[in-house]
Amino acid sequence: MTGTIIVVGGPAGTGKTTAASKLSTYFDCPYVEGDALHPQANIIKMSKGIPLTDDDRWDWLITLTEQTAVKCKEDPHNIAIVTCSMLKKSYRQLIKDHGKSFNFVFCFLYASFDELVNRVENRKNHYMKSDMVKSQYEIMEVPEGDELVENGGDCLAINTTGKSLDDIFQEICNTIRVGRVIDK
Repeated sequence: MTGTIIVVGGPAGTGKTTAASKLSTYFDCPYVEGDALHPQANIIKMSKGIPLTDDDRWDWLITLTEQTAVKCKEDPHNIAIVTCSMLKKSYRQLIKDHGKSFNFVFCFLYASFDELVNRVENRKNHYMKSDMVKSQYEIMEVPEGDELVENGGDCLAINTTGKSLDDIFQEICNTIRVGRVIDK
């Protein structure tokens, strides 16, 4: 394997950006904000409250995988962090397919619908508005079974409902260590 890419994902409002930033500091590695890589057409759609389709996401997922792979190769520890919704199992598979020489860890964060809406409503200066949470929540496929680290897979599924950002970060780190996904 060339290195390890940690993908922090889930629907809007789960704490992806904060968790990824903390992981980047913890592992002393680069962090790629997946939202910054959306093509303008996707941003316009989401700003208007129009949910993205699978076709809107495929090229974006490939781009963020490729750009994160470059950062991972450049990092002295060969680790990089990226955020993206990765709401479906097929999205996670596409990321793995386009980064075949990398080890992936998918940290899937999720929460109750009401908590997600509340969190997104309280964000400032973000194109993702609370009316978009429903579309993400409806298509969300929380990793389960053989996808999970504890069953030999490459996914963590962390319910962030009612948890502080520090608690979420600690749970991610504990699960990574217990699953021996990354030695740190």
